Amino acid sequence: MMFRGKRGLLSTFLVFCLLATVTFVVTYVRTPLPTEPQDGVTDEGSAVYYADGRTPAFRLGANREVVRFDQIPEHVRWAVIAAEDRGFYEGHGISPMGMARALVKGASGGETQGGSTITQQLARNYYKGLSQERSFDRKFKEIFVSLKLDEHRSKKEILTLYLNTVFFGRQTSGIQAAARAYFDKDVWELTVAEGALLAAMIQRPVYFHTQGDDAPARALRARWRYVIDGLVTLGKLSRAQADRERFPQTRDEWRGVGVSGQTVLVRQRIQEELRQLNIPMESVVNGKLKIYTGLDQTWMRYAEQAMKEAKEPRWPRNVRAGLIAVDPQDGAVKAFYGGDLKRSQYDSVFNPVAQAGSTFKPYVLAAALKRGYNVRSIVSGKSPLKFAPDGQLTPMTAPGYLVSNDEKIGSLGDVDLVKATALSVNTGYVKLAFETGVANVIQTAEDFGVQRSALAPFKGQAGVALGTATIPAADQAAGYAAFANGGRVVKPHLITKIVDAWGREVPLPWRRQESRVLTTEQAAQVTYALRETVRTGTGRRAAMPQFEVAGKTGTTDKNRAAWFVGYVPQLSTAVMMTDTSGKPLKGLAGQRGTVSGETTPANVWRSFMSKVARKMTYEPFTEPLFTGQAMDWTGKTTEPPGSSAAPTAPPADARLKQFCDLPANRKTPACLKARLGGVPEPRVGSPRPRAGSTPTP
Repeated sequence: MMFRGKRGLLSTFLVFCLLATVTFVVTYVRTPLPTEPQDGVTDEGSAVYYADGRTPAFRLGANREVVRFDQIPEHVRWAVIAAEDRGFYEGHGISPMGMARALVKGASGGETQGGSTITQQLARNYYKGLSQERSFDRKFKEIFVSLKLDEHRSKKEILTLYLNTVFFGRQTSGIQAAARAYFDKDVWELTVAEGALLAAMIQRPVYFHTQGDDAPARALRARWRYVIDGLVTLGKLSRAQADRERFPQTRDEWRGVGVSGQTVLVRQRIQEELRQLNIPMESVVNGKLKIYTGLDQTWMRYAEQAMKEAKEPRWPRNVRAGLIAVDPQDGAVKAFYGGDLKRSQYDSVFNPVAQAGSTFKPYVLAAALKRGYNVRSIVSGKSPLKFAPDGQLTPMTAPGYLVSNDEKIGSLGDVDLVKATALSVNTGYVKLAFETGVANVIQTAEDFGVQRSALAPFKGQAGVALGTATIPAADQAAGYAAFANGGRVVKPHLITKIVDAWGREVPLPWRRQESRVLTTEQAAQVTYALRETVRTGTGRRAAMPQFEVAGKTGTTDKNRAAWFVGYVPQLSTAVMMTDTSGKPLKGLAGQRGTVSGETTPANVWRSFMSKVARKMTYEPFTEPLFTGQAMDWTGKTTEPPGSSAAPTAPPADARLKQFCDLPANRKTPACLKARLGGVPEPRVGSPRPRAGSTPTP
């Protein structure tokens, strides 16, 4: 009886094994070979680069960059194997011990765990058909899919797919993106220690800390040592070599995740420019585009530093401020700061947030010069004055447009347009707008890039000369760039080049040669007046000892907005701040009294420009010849054009001597060249070095 009982049990066991084998075989045969990847798992996104063309700013879409098997160093591949699946090359896609552990755990009602080889992870995370839930049924399917993959895919293919898709933390998928994120280098440049750290990250990428001494950091170091020891076990490192390895230093944060507080705003603007180019985001997030910008990451930090020095992050939420620097040669934005993102994520440089104030006056001056006048023309600086609709003065008791100068300027006598610009004489500039023609002023401003929609409400109103239009700081920086480059209009833009996945360059409309709005002589006359603004007028706080500066302050009614827009031959920069609630800019952290264009904006401008100027060579502005008609709009006679009374500028060699007399400038290329003989004279209309160029030896 006992024997028959044992035979019965044996028979039952054999039947069970047979049924299990048949079930296993049938299930294996019926399991389809996965071929279709999950949605988004192969997306590479599009990379956005800084001006050097190599340093990534961020990616649009998935942060993944696929690399070939032979681009991944052998020691990196083996580090991942040591971390995740030491039997990878000997096994069949599954770990029998891990599988048994997972099946027992699942059969007992517990959470499935363990048993995930590299092939199983790929089956679960790459191919369609398996859910991400932790269940017995999912684990069972995963085993058969993994066996199928191991049979029909080579180890090389499986490992390559895995290394290009596995998540490493820091918003990166794939070994190449991880190498960039943690070490700012390509995967083929990784050392043994660095490769081991990335391999260690795979286990708990969200939990681990690469720096510090907290529990996650200690856990990562232990895991890293486990990987290094695994390389010894696998025969890929000697014990002596392993003992020499040291835990590597990672970047504090990846440039592609957050080089500065402006990354969100840069991303927003890039997306807007792509929209202007009619490139749909669907083509960007998986288009493998390479998007290059003119942004200099060091200058971006300088812009942020300048605003933080002014305590901008501590200002009320309703106070918006920004800085933007544009290359006069092509309009490429070299740096910008659109506001502290903790206060607001609204971009304050590309969006119109503040009336232009007196920074609009150079367009009025340009319109007058285009009409054939010159900066020697005279206007009345008396204040207040009342103007009739035809621009003639009318008694204060009569109807008309009442204009007053700023109280700091008060009432002046007759002044030429240079002084009217330098002191920002409102009465003189309204008269100039009337004499030039308000329609001509508005058209000229449009020609410089001011949006028509911003000017439309002020059609026929001479008050537009005082900057009643609300203009983005980006447009102001680009508008003044035309004065700096000799009269050519440029469009401000971040994107300088786009290359698609096939290596073809996408045409950019703003790279075409822009139209000329002023002659070189006219641009030089405007610049002359704006240089005087910085030398003796309202913009004196923006002066820099190592460079001549041209610029204009702007303060709107009741100090609701304040500006400084200025330039050197190689760079045009606008600084703007405004209270969107309509209150005066007063009582701000770090600022004394009420803010005007000649205070905080000028200080911020100088702080930024004095740093970026270190990488520029000295170059004098083109001197004007003062051609054109010198008019007298005060009712008096004036001297004929070419009169000896016309202003004269110091010769270039005298200005260079003044520059080189400063100790800090004596070793600059221009001063060394002058001492060796041959003072470089400015050439009218000559091309200028691009912003950010290094000094020539």
